[in-house]
Amino acid sequence: MDDLTRRQQFYQFSKGRPRAHVFQTVSSIDAPERERYDYWLKSVIYNLEVPRPNAAQQRDFVASVTSLATLSGEMHHVEADGYEGIRTRGQIRADGGEELALLYVLDGRIEGSHEHGADAVAGPGEFYLFDAARPGKVQFCGRHSMIQIDLSRPLLASIFTGSIPDPALIGKALNSSRLSGLLGAHLAQFPKKATALNPMEQLGLLDVSEAFAITTIETAFTSAYGDRGSRNEGLFAAAQRYIRLNLGKKTLGAEEIARAIGCSRASLYRLFATYHLTVNGQIRELRLQKLKALLESPDQLVPISVLAERCGLFDTPNVNRAFRHRFGLSPSELRESQSSSADGDTGQKSRE
Repeated sequence: MDDLTRRQQFYQFSKGRPRAHVFQTVSSIDAPERERYDYWLKSVIYNLEVPRPNAAQQRDFVASVTSLATLSGEMHHVEADGYEGIRTRGQIRADGGEELALLYVLDGRIEGSHEHGADAVAGPGEFYLFDAARPGKVQFCGRHSMIQIDLSRPLLASIFTGSIPDPALIGKALNSSRLSGLLGAHLAQFPKKATALNPMEQLGLLDVSEAFAITTIETAFTSAYGDRGSRNEGLFAAAQRYIRLNLGKKTLGAEEIARAIGCSRASLYRLFATYHLTVNGQIRELRLQKLKALLESPDQLVPISVLAERCGLFDTPNVNRAFRHRFGLSPSELRESQSSSADGDTGQKSRE
C-alpha cells in the first residue's frame, strides 16, 4: 500500500482516546521529510501545545509509536527526536483533559514541571508523571525512547488522602522505590509482548499494567512519606484498597469495610467525609469504571448483565442510568460502538 493509504488507516490520537480497541504502529517516515514533524503532531500528540518546528525538525523529524488503547486506557512505546510542549489553563478548560500519563524512560531524558510544583527530571530507568489536569511544561531532550501508560484518575486518587500530590513528588518516591525496577522491567516488555497477543490478551495486559503501576505508586509513596501521615490517612488508604479488591461482592458496604480495616462504621463515614466522599459513592464509581473496562473487551459474547454482576452491579435499570450519567452513553451503546468499530476495522494491527 502507498504512504497516503497507510496514513489514512491509522487512528489519530490527536483526536483523543479511541472508543474501540486499537493496536497500531505509526511512523513519521510514512510522510515526506519536510512534513514529518506536522504529521507526528497531527497523528499522535494531544493535551500539549507544541511550538513550531525548528530548522532541524522542519528538515526531518524521525519518530515512531506503537500504541495499544481503548476508551478506558492506553499504552505506548515511543521512539522520537526531541520536542517540547506546554499545558495551559486555556487548554484544560477547552478540552477538559484529565489524563495522567506515567512515562518510563528507556533512553534519553525528560525534563518538566507542573504549576506550583517542583522541577522533575527522568533519565534511563526512571519515571516521569504528567498530569493533563494541571498547567505545566515538558521537554523530551534529544533522541529518546520511552513507555507511556495512562492511569485512571479515580484509581490513582483513591490511594491518596485529599488531592493527588505534585507529580514530581510522586515521581521522586517512585524512582526511590526498590519496586520501581520491577515495574520498569514489566513495562519495557511492551510492545514486543503485545504484538504476540490476541485482542483479549492485549486488554488484559493493559489492565494488569495499570494495576501494577497504581499499586507500585501506592507502596512507593507510602514508604517515602508515610511517616508524615496520620492514622486516618492509613485507614483511608486501607479502605480504598479493600474496595478495589472486593468490587464484585454483593455484600460490599460500609459495615464490611469498617470491620475489615478495624474501625466503626460511623468512623468510616466521617473518614470519607473528610475527603468529600461517601462510602457508597466511591464503591459505585469504582464499579462503574470496572464495568466500562469489561465492556471495552473485544469479547462480545458475555451478556452485559453478567459483566455488571461481576462488578457488583445487580440492578439493571439503575446501572444503565448511572452508567449513562457517568460516561455519556449506556452500557449497550458502548458495546455497540466497540462492535461497530471492530467491524469497520478501525484499529489496524502493526503486523499487517
